[in-house]
Amino acid sequence: MPKLPPRLFFVLATALAAGTAQAATLEQVDSLLHGGHLVQADHAIAQVLAAQPDSARAHYLDARLLAAEGKWPLAEDELQRARRLDPTLGFAPASQVQALAHEVIQHRWKNPAGLAGYGQAALAGLFLLVSGYLVFGMLRGRRQPPKP
Repeated sequence: MPKLPPRLFFVLATALAAGTAQAATLEQVDSLLHGGHLVQADHAIAQVLAAQPDSARAHYLDARLLAAEGKWPLAEDELQRARRLDPTLGFAPASQVQALAHEVIQHRWKNPAGLAGYGQAALAGLFLLVSGYLVFGMLRGRRQPPKP
């Protein structure tokens, strides 16, 4: 990934942190994302999306950012939103769009949303069964008179 020159990074970070200068732009978000500055890109994309909620490019950049952060379900949602706003996504290289879509699909199959909570539910059910068995055993033991 290309890195931002330290001076440009400092100027962008200062402007974003201060919140004074101008609102973040799509170009700034893209530069921060390419530079691997995910926290700053996250703050910048929030500003851009607040100013341009119907921007397909903003939602696409957000999808890329979320994918870089490993937030796959959110990345998929943002990619779908970008496609609803601009089905061609002509502003981005087709190979980049295809790679992102492929990566999102791969992660969907690794952890399908429909099965995500079943492991915890099974563990909770097992805990309740064991607890109930122990409580029942204690109560049953109290009812029987001690054996001589």
